[in-house]
Amino acid sequence: MTPGRPAHVRTSSEVLDDERLVEEPRDLLAEEDGFGELAARMAPLADERRLRILFCLHAHPLIRGSDLARAIGAHESTTSHALALLREAGWVHAVRTGRVVRYELASGFAHDLLHELGSGHLDDVDHPHHRAHDGHPGHDGHPGHDEHHGHDGPDGHHAHGGPSADDGSGRRTGA
Repeated sequence: MTPGRPAHVRTSSEVLDDERLVEEPRDLLAEEDGFGELAARMAPLADERRLRILFCLHAHPLIRGSDLARAIGAHESTTSHALALLREAGWVHAVRTGRVVRYELASGFAHDLLHELGSGHLDDVDHPHHRAHDGHPGHDGHPGHDEHHGHDGPDGHHAHGGPSADDGSGRRTGA
């Protein structure tokens, strides 16, 4: 996680006076809302253990909580509490199959952010939507199909997922 070059720069070489440099961002901020909700959603990321959990889920979607605990070297109860906080904040989604509960990232935003933070995938984890766009077959032999049925979040980016969909809040709907 090394800092890169600036993500964007001014397109004009015009030197703005200080008053305009204050006024323009102030006007922009006045048009936006939801900073409290965004801060609450981002707060769980300020914990190393929860970040480790997210990196594990990004690398290996649909892992059990007990296996996550072993992977990060934590007690199951501590990991369970961290997963509950991440679920409440919309970062992860629990998928129940019978008595087994597995976890995955809840949105394309979480997936994309983890890529930006340097998280990678294991060798057998892929982006099914890439194959759908380039015509390569998925694991079942059909173009774009995989054992993980992907979904797009509200921003149009892919997240690993099961049969449920992102409802735009970062939480999943459906089975």
